[in-house]
Amino acid sequence: MMMDVPGHLPAHLTGLIGQAVSAIDTPALVIDLDAMARNLASMAAFARQHQLKLRPHAKMHKSATLAKLQMAAGAVGVCVQKTAEAEALAAGGVNNIYISNEVIAPAKLQRVAALAQQLAARNGQLAIAVDSVEGIRRLAAASEGMTLGLIHVLVEIDVGQGRCGLAPGPAAVPLVQAISRHPQLQFAGLQAYHGRAQHFRSLAERRAAIEQVVQDVRRTVTALQAAGHAVPLVTGAGSGTFLLEAASGVYGELQAGSYLFMDRDYASNEPDPAQPAV
Repeated sequence: MMMDVPGHLPAHLTGLIGQAVSAIDTPALVIDLDAMARNLASMAAFARQHQLKLRPHAKMHKSATLAKLQMAAGAVGVCVQKTAEAEALAAGGVNNIYISNEVIAPAKLQRVAALAQQLAARNGQLAIAVDSVEGIRRLAAASEGMTLGLIHVLVEIDVGQGRCGLAPGPAAVPLVQAISRHPQLQFAGLQAYHGRAQHFRSLAERRAAIEQVVQDVRRTVTALQAAGHAVPLVTGAGSGTFLLEAASGVYGELQAGSYLFMDRDYASNEPDPAQPAV
């Protein structure tokens, strides 16, 4: 075993140490720690080499222990998809969290604002994605009166996922203007993630998809700059395409998450010769 995972095994599992895998009852998550250690080190080294921030998506493991291992290896923080995931990781000691999804329910936004203050009190940071002026209005209303910290807000553009985000280009300008009107909110950049591209089987398909993504991002950045708004960061990418986003010169942060364990589906993708070994 090449790494020591913090914490202790529950008492009912300690007796399994040294036994065959067949002794483990199902369902159970079983991790090859040697493989995980290699993947952890490889992705961290890649990000450092290319001078990119790494913010792994924690929806893959939903574990504060693993998130802290990723941050100890060099990640700036983690992404989550849900308010409850952010709260759970914060409770486990993770202090830099990005909800890379839109939250518009007022009750959940109250929790988002409370979590932002909680993290700020620990010198941490909370960020969240938005894709509408209404979403910004609700977020601002929930966070009005915050006495500690700011909520970092990223505008999501739809770069091919077809799920969330607004059209690339000038449509982002009114959202950034709306964010700037609220002192408790801070525009932190663009969210540009193409989830479906992670599983396009051929390398040519993935390259074509990310080339279009990069064009969309550049068009949006240009529109914002023309309106007088600097774009501090573009974040996105996943375990199937991060090489392409890294090479674009557009992205400043990678959100790859599956790399830590990988899974059978990625093995069906045509490999990129430049991909770090996993």
